[in-house]
Amino acid sequence: MKMNQSSINEMFNIIDKCEKICIAGHKAPDGDCIGSVMALYEILKPYKNLTVCIDGNIPYNYKEFIDESILMTEYNKEKYDVLITLDCSDVQRLGKFSDVFYNAKNTICIDHHNTNKGFAHINIIEHNISSTGELLYKVIENKKIEINKKIAELIYIAILTDTGKFSYSNTSKSTHEIVGNLIDKGVDVSYIDNVIYNSKPSNVVKAYIDCISGIELLSDNKIGLATITQKIISENNVDMGDIDGVVEFIREIKEVEISCVFKEYDDSIKVSLRSKNDIDVSKISEIFGGGGHKKAAGFEINDNLSNSKKIVLNELRKYIGE
Repeated sequence: MKMNQSSINEMFNIIDKCEKICIAGHKAPDGDCIGSVMALYEILKPYKNLTVCIDGNIPYNYKEFIDESILMTEYNKEKYDVLITLDCSDVQRLGKFSDVFYNAKNTICIDHHNTNKGFAHINIIEHNISSTGELLYKVIENKKIEINKKIAELIYIAILTDTGKFSYSNTSKSTHEIVGNLIDKGVDVSYIDNVIYNSKPSNVVKAYIDCISGIELLSDNKIGLATITQKIISENNVDMGDIDGVVEFIREIKEVEISCVFKEYDDSIKVSLRSKNDIDVSKISEIFGGGGHKKAAGFEINDNLSNSKKIVLNELRKYIGE
């Protein structure tokens, strides 16, 4: 991959001249978001005054790897010299921290989503790369920045989770070469994999079972869907972000071509889509103002669960030709 050298140089020129820097990821953070944001924090913290903001709770399986005390909980309209967003395809994806974007003198976006049109002053966007973590690695490698074990672990987590443990089609030869370099820095891949994927508390497992027990198979089993309701969340005393992998589980069903999970929040419904074969769910997501990748995308609807399901299913059925 040929890097956009001028954008990278401009990014670091701004960082060098700035003192107050905010680093932000998308709301309802996943592994790529958390790993990328925290890796950049670790890179810059010896030299700069940093603020980190992510809208949403950190899922249980990532807590061990970050210091949550550094995360901003509420935004008080403070101004920054520069805002750097990672793994975020548009301003709205910053959630309750969206206004930070408008209170920063300079803005920088590092992202790999194919629906990202470039919303910042400086945009380092590579659509054909596995993860924002991999892109960040290439950026800091380009500037010959030293990577210690902690930074390597965080980048590894970002890549590991956004490639589906290196099983998705976005995993390249370069991805594996980078992971090899991270292992050379001391990353214990067995330990991290065990924490991320094999450490579910019993209440999280129960919530997961409650979700998958309600899976619906529609349109000759081509569409599979499930709902994560507030009832499931409250009865099992979990956070929404703790119940991970339901949408991937549905995609594993042989006949399913589109997997869909509805997540019920207090004021909206978040929809996660996955696909296989030649179905591009980012196209469906864009209809609702969302984004993502060909095989993995998502969006938000400001409606109740019942209406949201009807609206989305109508589009899914049209997409598969019903």
